[in-house]
Amino acid sequence: MRIYNRLALLIALFASPADSFSGSYQRLSNVVSNKHSFVMRLNPTSFQGTDFVITEYPRPALRRVPNKSISEFDDTFQAKAQEMLMIMYESKGVGLAAPQIGLNENVFVYNPSDSKNMERVVCNPKITKYSEEVIVEQEGCLSLRSDECAGQVARSKWIETEYQNELGQKVIRRLKDFEARVFQHEFDHLKGILCLDRFPPEDREAAQENINKLLGLYTDSDAAADPDEEEFNNMMPRPLSARYMPPLEEEEEEEEEQPVGKSGGFGGGGFGAGGGKKATKKKKETKKKVKARDGKRSDNPMFKKTGKTAFANRK
Repeated sequence: MRIYNRLALLIALFASPADSFSGSYQRLSNVVSNKHSFVMRLNPTSFQGTDFVITEYPRPALRRVPNKSISEFDDTFQAKAQEMLMIMYESKGVGLAAPQIGLNENVFVYNPSDSKNMERVVCNPKITKYSEEVIVEQEGCLSLRSDECAGQVARSKWIETEYQNELGQKVIRRLKDFEARVFQHEFDHLKGILCLDRFPPEDREAAQENINKLLGLYTDSDAAADPDEEEFNNMMPRPLSARYMPPLEEEEEEEEEQPVGKSGGFGGGGFGAGGGKKATKKKKETKKKVKARDGKRSDNPMFKKTGKTAFANRK
């Protein structure tokens, strides 16, 4: 597995189409905070035109597998898909999976852009291929409700997918970058996987206070805190075993020859006046050089490798 050598501090999960980013991900600060104040992001308690609300951790619908396949693409289903899109937009998200509104059905919706032309209704999806290249970014989730309940998640840079659209037509697509990340996040929901299941131990520990608060708010006896073991073991790409650290930059001084004028050879009026070689002097110039970490700050050997730079911050 090749991991990109710079962590893009996008909290990519994710802002609304009206914001800088375009599901079920909420936009967080672009600086990772270590301060935990228990200030929770509250989801709307109702949405106009629908009885559905956001299903929050640890309700069992988020962990229940398998989800029911979509077999009828009738008017009832079309209406449901439109309700999901409406909830997604009202929640300022870029994607929403059926389990997130309490439905254990194999469908999610998303829109990774500012344009409604990019709306997608994804039924009975499969990811047939994952790239070995991964991008590490911060992710959060509406179903986790908290701006502090976020952490690093490694996702494949590109994926190959198969699914049916809202009309039941088969679609085969190769997705990359941000759209691939959104698709993978929503696909996880259909497998009972939440982004916190992919956090490295440090981020899971940092978020544990808010996770415990969500557990405390749910008083029923059927709380489902953990994912299905088989689905967890089958996750692709695998969760990070430690936080990813971007490469270090160090300053180096390099000497560069600079011309300073002409020499008179053996003297101003002697042989070769003005015809000598250009004299030079050494000038020091400071340049930054990227240095890969040596792995001493992590027990994960993948962090010793360097690769391409993760895609730049979106604007």
